[in-house]
Amino acid sequence: MRLRSIVRKFLLLLAGACLAAPAVAQLYKNVMPDGRVIYTDQPMKGAKETHAIEMPPPPSPAERAAAEKRAEKERLERSALEQRIADRQKALDTADARVAKARKALADAKAALAAGRAPEAGEMRANVGGGARPGPDYFKRVDELKRNVDAAQKELDAALRARNEAR
Repeated sequence: MRLRSIVRKFLLLLAGACLAAPAVAQLYKNVMPDGRVIYTDQPMKGAKETHAIEMPPPPSPAERAAAEKRAEKERLERSALEQRIADRQKALDTADARVAKARKALADAKAALAAGRAPEAGEMRANVGGGARPGPDYFKRVDELKRNVDAAQKELDAALRARNEAR
Protein backbone atom coordinates (compact mmCIF):
# COMPACT_ATOMS: atom_id res chain seq x y z
CA MET A 1 0.00 0.00 0.00
CA ARG A 2 2.78 2.39 0.86
CA LEU A 3 4.59 1.52 -2.39
CA ARG A 4 1.45 2.32 -4.37
CA SER A 5 1.22 5.72 -2.74
CA ILE A 6 4.86 6.48 -3.52
CA VAL A 7 4.50 5.32 -7.14
CA ARG A 8 1.33 7.38 -7.53
CA LYS A 9 3.02 10.50 -6.14
CA PHE A 10 6.04 9.91 -8.37
CA LEU A 11 3.85 9.57 -11.47
CA LEU A 12 1.91 12.73 -10.59
CA LEU A 13 5.17 14.60 -10.06
CA LEU A 14 6.54 13.32 -13.38
CA ALA A 15 3.34 14.29 -15.23
CA GLY A 16 3.42 17.75 -13.67
CA ALA A 17 7.05 18.23 -14.70
CA CYS A 18 6.24 17.20 -18.26
CA LEU A 19 3.33 19.60 -18.44
CA ALA A 20 5.28 22.47 -16.89
CA ALA A 21 8.22 22.16 -19.31
CA PRO A 22 7.66 24.12 -22.48
CA ALA A 23 7.26 21.98 -25.54
CA VAL A 24 10.11 22.95 -27.82
CA ALA A 25 9.79 21.36 -31.22
CA GLN A 26 12.36 21.79 -33.94
CA LEU A 27 11.06 23.36 -37.14
CA TYR A 28 12.64 22.85 -40.56
CA LYS A 29 12.36 24.88 -43.74
CA ASN A 30 12.60 22.58 -46.73
CA VAL A 31 13.11 23.97 -50.23
CA MET A 32 12.02 21.40 -52.78
CA PRO A 33 13.68 21.01 -56.23
CA ASP A 34 10.66 22.73 -57.88
CA GLY A 35 11.06 25.78 -55.61
CA ARG A 36 8.21 25.09 -53.19
CA VAL A 37 8.91 25.85 -49.55
CA ILE A 38 7.55 23.40 -47.00
CA TYR A 39 7.83 23.77 -43.23
CA THR A 40 7.90 20.53 -41.25
CA ASP A 41 9.04 19.15 -37.92
CA GLN A 42 11.55 16.83 -39.65
CA PRO A 43 13.91 17.26 -42.59
CA MET A 44 12.27 16.03 -45.80
CA LYS A 45 13.91 13.54 -48.10
CA GLY A 46 14.51 14.89 -51.59
CA ALA A 47 14.64 18.53 -50.47
CA LYS A 48 17.17 20.70 -52.29
CA GLU A 49 17.86 22.65 -49.08
CA THR A 50 16.89 22.07 -45.49
CA HIS A 51 17.44 24.63 -42.73
CA ALA A 52 16.67 24.27 -39.06
CA ILE A 53 14.75 27.28 -37.82
CA GLU A 54 15.50 28.49 -34.35
CA MET A 55 12.29 29.07 -32.46
CA PRO A 56 12.25 31.94 -30.01
CA PRO A 57 11.71 30.95 -26.43
CA PRO A 58 8.19 31.35 -25.10
CA PRO A 59 7.58 34.67 -23.37
CA SER A 60 8.13 34.86 -19.66
CA PRO A 61 5.18 35.64 -17.40
CA ALA A 62 6.49 39.21 -17.04
CA GLU A 63 6.76 39.61 -20.83
CA ARG A 64 3.30 38.13 -21.27
CA ALA A 65 1.87 40.52 -18.66
CA ALA A 66 3.59 43.49 -20.34
CA ALA A 67 2.23 42.43 -23.74
CA GLU A 68 -1.28 42.09 -22.33
CA LYS A 69 -0.95 45.53 -20.73
CA ARG A 70 0.19 47.03 -24.07
CA ALA A 71 -2.66 45.29 -25.88
CA GLU A 72 -5.19 46.67 -23.40
CA LYS A 73 -3.71 50.16 -23.72
CA GLU A 74 -3.88 49.96 -27.52
CA ARG A 75 -7.47 48.68 -27.35
CA LEU A 76 -8.44 51.64 -25.15
CA GLU A 77 -6.66 54.09 -27.47
CA ARG A 78 -8.38 52.55 -30.51
CA SER A 79 -11.73 52.75 -28.76
CA ALA A 80 -11.15 56.41 -27.88
CA LEU A 81 -10.11 57.15 -31.47
CA GLU A 82 -13.19 55.41 -32.85
CA GLN A 83 -15.36 57.43 -30.47
CA ARG A 84 -13.71 60.70 -31.58
CA ILE A 85 -14.26 59.72 -35.22
CA ALA A 86 -17.91 58.92 -34.51
CA ASP A 87 -18.37 62.23 -32.66
CA ARG A 88 -16.74 64.14 -35.50
CA GLN A 89 -18.92 62.38 -38.08
CA LYS A 90 -22.01 63.22 -36.04
CA ALA A 91 -20.93 66.88 -35.84
CA LEU A 92 -20.34 66.96 -39.60
CA ASP A 93 -23.74 65.38 -40.26
CA THR A 94 -25.39 67.93 -37.98
CA ALA A 95 -23.52 70.79 -39.69
CA ASP A 96 -24.48 69.49 -43.14
CA ALA A 97 -28.14 69.27 -42.09
CA ARG A 98 -27.97 72.84 -40.75
CA VAL A 99 -26.46 74.07 -44.05
CA ALA A 100 -29.13 72.29 -46.08
CA LYS A 101 -31.87 73.75 -43.88
CA ALA A 102 -30.35 77.26 -44.14
CA ARG A 103 -30.07 76.99 -47.94
CA LYS A 104 -33.71 75.97 -48.18
CA ALA A 105 -34.75 78.81 -45.86
CA LEU A 106 -32.79 81.30 -47.99
CA ALA A 107 -34.34 80.01 -51.20
CA ASP A 108 -37.81 80.19 -49.63
CA ALA A 109 -37.17 83.74 -48.38
CA LYS A 110 -35.96 84.85 -51.82
CA ALA A 111 -38.99 83.27 -53.48
CA ALA A 112 -41.30 84.97 -50.96
CA LEU A 113 -39.61 88.32 -51.67
CA ALA A 114 -39.98 87.85 -55.42
CA ALA A 115 -43.63 86.93 -55.03
CA GLY A 116 -44.18 89.70 -52.47
CA ARG A 117 -43.07 92.47 -54.80
CA ALA A 118 -46.49 92.36 -56.43
CA PRO A 119 -48.85 94.62 -54.49
CA GLU A 120 -51.66 92.97 -52.59
CA ALA A 121 -55.22 94.23 -52.33
CA GLY A 122 -55.47 97.45 -50.37
CA GLU A 123 -51.79 98.34 -50.61
CA MET A 124 -52.09 100.76 -53.54
CA ARG A 125 -52.94 104.44 -53.07
CA ALA A 126 -54.56 106.60 -55.70
CA ASN A 127 -52.75 109.68 -56.98
CA VAL A 128 -54.40 112.99 -57.70
CA GLY A 129 -53.48 112.65 -61.39
CA GLY A 130 -55.34 109.33 -61.74
CA GLY A 131 -52.42 106.94 -61.14
CA ALA A 132 -51.68 104.60 -58.26
CA ARG A 133 -48.67 104.15 -56.06
CA PRO A 134 -47.80 101.68 -53.31
CA GLY A 135 -48.83 102.68 -49.82
CA PRO A 136 -46.93 102.35 -46.54
CA ASP A 137 -48.34 98.83 -45.90
CA TYR A 138 -46.73 97.62 -49.14
CA PHE A 139 -43.31 99.03 -48.20
CA LYS A 140 -43.59 97.65 -44.68
CA ARG A 141 -44.38 94.15 -46.00
CA VAL A 142 -41.56 94.23 -48.61
CA ASP A 143 -39.07 95.49 -46.00
CA GLU A 144 -40.06 92.57 -43.74
CA LEU A 145 -39.48 90.14 -46.64
CA LYS A 146 -36.04 91.72 -47.27
CA ARG A 147 -35.16 91.34 -43.58
CA ASN A 148 -36.18 87.68 -43.81
CA VAL A 149 -33.81 87.21 -46.79
CA ASP A 150 -30.98 88.95 -44.89
CA ALA A 151 -31.60 86.80 -41.80
CA ALA A 152 -31.66 83.63 -43.90
CA GLN A 153 -28.39 84.65 -45.59
CA LYS A 154 -26.76 85.29 -42.19
CA GLU A 155 -27.93 81.88 -40.95
CA LEU A 156 -26.51 80.21 -44.06
CA ASP A 157 -23.18 82.00 -43.58
CA ALA A 158 -23.07 80.90 -39.92
CA ALA A 159 -23.97 77.31 -40.87
CA LEU A 160 -21.21 77.23 -43.49
CA ARG A 161 -18.67 78.58 -40.98
CA ALA A 162 -19.75 75.98 -38.42
CA ARG A 163 -19.43 73.19 -40.99
CA ASN A 164 -15.95 74.36 -41.97
CA GLU A 165 -14.90 74.43 -38.31
CA ALA A 166 -16.26 70.90 -37.84
CA ARG A 167 -14.04 69.67 -40.65
